[in-house]
Amino acid sequence: MKHLFSVFKDEYVEKKMKQFYGEAGFILAALMLIDLIIRGFVLQRDPMEYMVSGVGFAVFAGYILIRYLLSGLEHPEIATEVTYRKKRKEILAASLTTGVMFFIISILFTGCPHTLHEWLDALTFAILFFFFYFIINFLSLRRSFLKNKELDDE
Repeated sequence: MKHLFSVFKDEYVEKKMKQFYGEAGFILAALMLIDLIIRGFVLQRDPMEYMVSGVGFAVFAGYILIRYLLSGLEHPEIATEVTYRKKRKEILAASLTTGVMFFIISILFTGCPHTLHEWLDALTFAILFFFFYFIINFLSLRRSFLKNKELDDE
């Protein structure tokens, strides 16, 4: 991918071209999301008609999210062990709160479970949500901490 930008000799032109590539990707992802919504939810078409748009949007959004989380840019203020531990506790508390809110909202939208199996399904779904939410934030925090620590050592 780097060779796409190395053709430009001027740094300003290279920066602007990167901006244009990003804007074009965003527009394309927005069009895919619109296609997914219209064909899938409004027109209720066969999933094979809009699956490419859904997968394309998921790849675009997922790639940006993963790159951002693994870049170490999200928590620039975390450079010491004390601030790292404090932020880790905050992330755990925020994840638990978000998991509980997710559980309550999912019950409001799907209705109150009546059987033990339905309760277990709802709880499992909320626990998985909490787990993935926590892991994503924890990995981002950990990567930021290691990167900031490495920068301080230099």
